[in-house]
Amino acid sequence: METIMASFKDALLAEYSPAQWVLVFFLYSLAGWAWEVALTLVKERRLVNRGFLNGPMLPIYGFGAVCILLTCVPFKENLALVALVGAVSASVLEYFTGVLMESLFHVRYWDYSDMKFNVQGHICLLATATWAFFSVVVVGLVHPLARPYVLRIPDYAAIALSGTLVGLALFDTIISVRRALDLRALLESMERYARELEAVRGGMNAVGERMGEMVRAFAERVDETQDEFAAGMERFASAKKRVEQLMTEKRASLEEGVRERFAAFEQMLAEAASFVPDAGKLHEKAMAFRARYDRQAKALREARMSFLTRAEGVLHRNPTAVSGKYREAFDLLRQEENAHAQARRDERAQRRAERREAKHNKM
Repeated sequence: METIMASFKDALLAEYSPAQWVLVFFLYSLAGWAWEVALTLVKERRLVNRGFLNGPMLPIYGFGAVCILLTCVPFKENLALVALVGAVSASVLEYFTGVLMESLFHVRYWDYSDMKFNVQGHICLLATATWAFFSVVVVGLVHPLARPYVLRIPDYAAIALSGTLVGLALFDTIISVRRALDLRALLESMERYARELEAVRGGMNAVGERMGEMVRAFAERVDETQDEFAAGMERFASAKKRVEQLMTEKRASLEEGVRERFAAFEQMLAEAASFVPDAGKLHEKAMAFRARYDRQAKALREARMSFLTRAEGVLHRNPTAVSGKYREAFDLLRQEENAHAQARRDERAQRRAERREAKHNKM
């Protein structure tokens, strides 16, 4: 093992010094960021600061380029072998990076699930082919052109510049990780809220079913006794009609939103209390469910206010990100982020139109 590590160290330092390797890493991280921004611009007709970090860099490209150079330069005379080795090494790096990030943040920041021949959505055949092409370009074209310029950088300048870039990248990483954890916390709170809300719905359904049984029992008693009380037939018929209406309202409320359902139950229970025994107890039970729901809704609103502003940038910079664990909550956040982004674009367009109109009026 020591012999292998010594050989690797010799090969590493034979190409560049440690500080120069750091500069190479940042160079390709910047190039990868520019490539992704350009692709997004072509596809979506808008500029997006792509990537996990806030700064103009995509570390996966930097690490991929360093990995390709370390593994492929010895075979630089054979471009087919360069493509093969580079594609395999970079794809392995991309796969394990994706797995690690998803396990930490519960979000897949790039997703190939819709692509053919993908592996758990982290890599796919097209991405591997892209890495192969990238390997040939880097080793056969970019590296020979860039290497003399990198080697000309004095050691003191390379150390100072690389140290500064590392410091800035670490600061950016801390902020970005914090925001990614905010997004994970928000997804977890939304998922927990969804489970609790489902329990509330189950309880409300049970109250509704009990109310239906009591209403049906009352209706049956009305049917049995209306012959004996002919004088009160009109009153009983009216009560039965109201019972049927209440049952219809109950069925309709099952298809409404939670708040609308609470309102319908309150009205139904309050109106039935005059002629259905024990309706008051069901009303108290329904109010307990409503109080529980209100507490959960308030907690979710607070979590959204706390996390969404910081996490929104993560969603914006990674338009292809998905969450397998919290899919529904993530999709909801994505819809909200898209709506906010569209509102901001509309607002900017409105301001530009107003400025043009004001300029035109001055002329």
